[in-house]
Amino acid sequence: MRQSLIPARAKSCLIALSALALVTRPGLTQVPSLLAPYAVIEGVAIDSLHHDYLRAALISVDGVSRLTSTDSLGKFRIDSVPPGSRRVRVEHAFLDTVGISLQTPLVELSPGQHVHLVLAVPSVQTLVAARCTEGERRVGPAALLGLVQFAESEGPAEGSQVILEFTNIKVVGKTVQSTPFRRTATVTASGRFKICGLPDDVSGSLIAVNGGDSTTWVSIHLNSRVGIVGLELPDPLPSPPSTPGAAMTASASARKGSAVLTGRVLDPTGVALPRVRVAVSGDSAVTFTDNDGRFALRNLRSGTRAVSVRRLGFEPADIAVTLHSRSPADLTVRLGQFVPVLDTVRVVARQESGLSRVGFSRRKQVGMGYYMSPDQISQTRAYDLPSLLAMAPMLRSENSGGRGRITGRATGMGGGCVTWWVDGDQWLGGNIEDFIRPDEIAAVEAYSSGFTPAEFQRAFTTCETVVIWTKQRVH
Repeated sequence: MRQSLIPARAKSCLIALSALALVTRPGLTQVPSLLAPYAVIEGVAIDSLHHDYLRAALISVDGVSRLTSTDSLGKFRIDSVPPGSRRVRVEHAFLDTVGISLQTPLVELSPGQHVHLVLAVPSVQTLVAARCTEGERRVGPAALLGLVQFAESEGPAEGSQVILEFTNIKVVGKTVQSTPFRRTATVTASGRFKICGLPDDVSGSLIAVNGGDSTTWVSIHLNSRVGIVGLELPDPLPSPPSTPGAAMTASASARKGSAVLTGRVLDPTGVALPRVRVAVSGDSAVTFTDNDGRFALRNLRSGTRAVSVRRLGFEPADIAVTLHSRSPADLTVRLGQFVPVLDTVRVVARQESGLSRVGFSRRKQVGMGYYMSPDQISQTRAYDLPSLLAMAPMLRSENSGGRGRITGRATGMGGGCVTWWVDGDQWLGGNIEDFIRPDEIAAVEAYSSGFTPAEFQRAFTTCETVVIWTKQRVH
């Protein structure tokens, strides 16, 4: 899930940086006449951070009521500009997320004058130098900048914590060294955060946390020295009423949510895919696409969420979306064909560090269950999930309608039930054997009912528990 999330409705906030980069090039000045009492301003806006045009940016001129926006090539034009000292301003959700107010110095305009401007977002070096101290830049040349706000109120999520987890991989001779890192930042009153001193090739996971609530984990891949991200949190729960019973009811209602997600799932050629499992991380809502590949999920909580899209034979997709109660979000997903590839040494090292980060290594060391590491999984050469878990002592495999199914031991009150967890979320809806392949699994934990770790327990249950960590989650 490649991350470049920017709030679609980001508001103009406190100016953090002003006029960091601007290049102006005056055009030909026309001879003033009674027929040309106004000036014309045109030009192009450049996104220096991504070496691209700044599209759909709002361009305004001081003292002029008319606004315009840049086109697909970053071009803009405003005519009928009254003569005098004018300042041109640029607004864009991307700029607001970073905390930049991009504006020109005062430009003196004469009647009939035609001015051409090149408005450039600050360079990577300029932006990092402005936001990070010299000491932070000595630790690492890159930075992650962003905005965190509440999804419904659109207010800044001041005081929330942003957590970045990543693994630094180094190949030294014939050995691979992997070092896990966890960096945190506090969201300011303007809703912004910064994490400086990063290596310039970071691949990791990011989450925003506010009290007992959070966004989903979002994948981060820095391909330059500045990463830009926008996250939205569910709005805080209302203050609990005076009576305990009423407090529980209000809390459950507030957490249920009223956001809607619709969409369609297609194969690589654009043909609709039926019977695809679609689920939203952190919510119990699960559905399957119809014969036209369409789906709808309702009563979802607002904020930045991960949508999991799975069908056997296709590459699974985890896509970050921002949900609000005001209007449905619509998503079109095109799944690629599943092509298993051999893990390189670098990927294996990253997986091992990722498994340590999610607690797999710690729980394996305690030894209360049955564990399969990446090396063990690759050696089994299993063709489906039942064959992969055939050696787990607390599990059983049975045939149902010509397909293998996994059950627990049919003893006690459990009756052979199994509770499944995938990448930290409880699996609901659909037989898991029909949606997950051994090729995409990095590690497995299996526990008898009486030995399930607390983080994988849900109320009172006598079911066996299986926890699956995919390669995508622990990369």
